[in-house]
Amino acid sequence: MSEGRTVPSWRLGEHVSATYGAADECRDLLAGFVRSGVRPGRRVVVFLDADDTDLARHLAAAAPQATAGQLIVVLYGTGFTASGAERVQQMLDGLVTVRDEAFADGYETVYVAGKMTWTLRAGFDTADLVAYESAVNAFFGDGRIAGLCLYDRRSFDREAIGAIAATHAGPLLRFTVGGWGAHLRLSGELDASNTGALPSILGMVTEADSTVLLDASDLEFLDAAAARAIIGFAASRPNWHTVVRCTRGVRQALDLVGAAEVPTLVLRDQVMGG
Repeated sequence: MSEGRTVPSWRLGEHVSATYGAADECRDLLAGFVRSGVRPGRRVVVFLDADDTDLARHLAAAAPQATAGQLIVVLYGTGFTASGAERVQQMLDGLVTVRDEAFADGYETVYVAGKMTWTLRAGFDTADLVAYESAVNAFFGDGRIAGLCLYDRRSFDREAIGAIAATHAGPLLRFTVGGWGAHLRLSGELDASNTGALPSILGMVTEADSTVLLDASDLEFLDAAAARAIIGFAASRPNWHTVVRCTRGVRQALDLVGAAEVPTLVLRDQVMGG
C-alpha cells in the first residue's frame, strides 16, 4: 500500500491501494487519478463520502476536457441496509453496474476510485472491507478497468490498513482472465507487498472443470510465498492439470519449493514476444 502522493501512475488491470493522512494528499491523489483517466473512450467514476461536495467540485475542475458523462463523481455513504456478506455483495453488484453502464454508453475502459471513508458511515468493519477487497480482484480481471482505493490513516487503524493492503495486487502486479478454458495471465512482480492478493486471484479459476493455463511469461519476479501459493493451487485440483508458462527464474522459484511433488503441475517455457 502506497502512502500520500507516492503512487506514480495507474494502468488498466491494476487494483491499487493507497493511504493519506491529510485532506490535500487525498485531493491530489484523486485529481491525479482523474487526469490520468480522462482519455477518449474511457469513463472515470469516483466514489466519495457524503459530505465531500467541495472535493467533488475540485475533481470536476481537474479535468476540464472531460466530455458529458465521461467523469462521474458519486457522493456515497448511505443506502446500505444489508450487513456482512450481503453488504459486500451489494458493493460488488454496484461496481458491476458501473462497468456495464459505461460499456453500454460506448466507453471501452473504466477508471474507478473510492475514498473509502464512506464505508465507515455505512457501518462496514475491517472484516467486511477485507472480504470486499479480496472479492473485487475478480472485477479487474478483464483488463479493461483500473481501480484505486484510498484509506485515511486517521480513520482506519494500522492493523486494518495492513489487512486491507494485503488483498491488493497493484501497482506491481497485473492480471487478466480470459482465453481458452480457464486462462489467467500474470505480469509484473509478486512479493511481500501483494502476495496476499494471490489466493483471491487464483480463486477466479479454482472451480474450472478444465485445465488451467497460468501464463506467467511476463511475471518478472515471485517470492517463495507466491511460489507456494501457486503450487498449493495446483495441488488443490488433483483431477485437472495446471499449466504454468514462465521464465527460467520463475521456474526455478517453483522448483525450489516443491513443484515436482505435484503431478498435475506442468511447467512450460515462456512464449517469447508474448
